[in-house]
Amino acid sequence: MVARLGSQSGKVGLGCLFSIFVLVAGIWVGINAFEVYWRYYRLQDFVREQAGFATLVSNDVILRRLVAYSDSLDVPIAARAWQVRRSSNPREIRISGEYRDSIVIQLLGIRKVWNVDFKPGARLPL
Repeated sequence: MVARLGSQSGKVGLGCLFSIFVLVAGIWVGINAFEVYWRYYRLQDFVREQAGFATLVSNDVILRRLVAYSDSLDVPIAARAWQVRRSSNPREIRISGEYRDSIVIQLLGIRKVWNVDFKPGARLPL
């Protein structure tokens, strides 16, 4: 049997607790950032989908769909921020928009806000 001179369990427990705290803080920050970027990627996919339907629907219909979908995602982009343009040479459609979203991190009474500019868009031949 090995005899211990003192208790080492306090040091190990504190190190483990600190590691768990850092892991939880990282997950907390990551979830907020992930949510903002996930909305952008969903909106970008919808813009590409609407550009694919451009031969079947008018610009006004595409614009209404974009505004309604961005509202459903709580993306702060208004109708005037979208541009739907068709060109004849070369025959293509361009859909673009621009908005600013915020990643807000609040941890231990400290609040940090990062503003991120997003530009969803698509350009497809007709």
